[in-house]
Amino acid sequence: MSHITQANQGLAAAEAQNWDEAITKLSKALQSSTNPAWLLARSKALVNVKRYEEALDDANLAFHKAYERNKRDLMIDAHYRRAVAYFRLGQYANADCCAIYAMRLVKGHAALEKEDVRAANSDHDGFWKPTAADAMAEAREDPFNQTKPEGAMSAQPALVGDWRRASTLRIQALAAMKKLPADDEARQATAPLVPERKELAALKADDKDMEGTTKNDVAAQKPAIPSDAPLRLQDFQTNTAMSVSIFSKGVDKEKLQVKFLPESVHLNPLIYPNGDEKEFLLETFAEIDPSSSGYTVTPSKVELRLVKKLPGKWSRVTKESPGTKEATEKDEKLQALKDARQRAMDEADAKTKDEKPTAATTQPEASKVKTTTYSGPAYPSSSRTGPKNWDKIGADEDEEEETGPNDFFRKLFKGATPDQQRAMTKSFVESNGTSLSTDWSDVGSRTVETIAPEGVEAKKW
Repeated sequence: MSHITQANQGLAAAEAQNWDEAITKLSKALQSSTNPAWLLARSKALVNVKRYEEALDDANLAFHKAYERNKRDLMIDAHYRRAVAYFRLGQYANADCCAIYAMRLVKGHAALEKEDVRAANSDHDGFWKPTAADAMAEAREDPFNQTKPEGAMSAQPALVGDWRRASTLRIQALAAMKKLPADDEARQATAPLVPERKELAALKADDKDMEGTTKNDVAAQKPAIPSDAPLRLQDFQTNTAMSVSIFSKGVDKEKLQVKFLPESVHLNPLIYPNGDEKEFLLETFAEIDPSSSGYTVTPSKVELRLVKKLPGKWSRVTKESPGTKEATEKDEKLQALKDARQRAMDEADAKTKDEKPTAATTQPEASKVKTTTYSGPAYPSSSRTGPKNWDKIGADEDEEEETGPNDFFRKLFKGATPDQQRAMTKSFVESNGTSLSTDWSDVGSRTVETIAPEGVEAKKW
């Protein structure tokens, strides 16, 4: 199982408040990558199982990792998680100090600002000066905590929620600190803006049983996913674009590289069903416009928007057949129709050559004396130039070309696109030679009926 899969399972367990399982899964994932979001989730889980010192270590490390990735929202959450851990440890001044760090980040202060929050809020003996009444007054007056904020009109709702969450914790911490003796050490703030950096904590009980079931038992209960299990695709198209959803859970949008080419899309890495991270190549059915195409990443899939170079419907997403039995049978049937049409054309052409009339067989004996060529019938005409010989029309322009009945169809078929060729084959064979269509989107999904000429009855043979 990949660390991405373990992390996703750990995050889901934390969301469901299955704290022990969350700690176990996230600990395994963090051994491969110290993702700040995973550290924060494990810190929350550790607080709920009363392992406060370890929760604080995770929150401190999460701040450094979030700062390295320039993730302000995760830095805010890291300060809040520090405040929660300090509050549970009974260090109320430190809890209030870290809550202030989070609130200042929400309002746009620099992550490593020079202003010393601890010095500004401590007296000459180093004891914390703010009170619960001060925090409540600030919450009432600050625009972030008003129904229609004035100074925070452009603030995102999520950031407003972060501010209010930290403000609430401040009031709780300061109310608890009020009950302490005046010289209690918990009244002194020692938590710096930038916490001490420690390596990832090696937690105990990483391999502990989960609700009486060992990890090996859980693995044995779940069927193994084959290593060659493909990614699931889902598509929707218009005449100008093709939308493709590639189902891959836990893809890191910062790590993912997507390259659009005229006939393919390269994605690296994607998470396969068995948890492996590797490259994925999507060869498109027809050409696309790479500069206009794009993609988005969600927790469960990668969505591609492919802009078609030429408008029209695609019979499938990929250049190659998906490999399903139904698709394979359909392609085999189309190939059989194509072969049958070619045989019919060859037979008709051969028969025409065998039966082509000659001058000796089409003229009476008397006419052989006067001429050696067949001139064809001359029809009466009122034209001043006399009757026209319609067999000679166009002869001057194309004297060297063959005039067999299938030449036109061969030229048309040779110059057509693959979809047009498939449409011509299908329509010609299914209609018994009475219809010829080049529109695959019209004939591809139906049976082309035989339409006999007027006065002729179609019979099965």
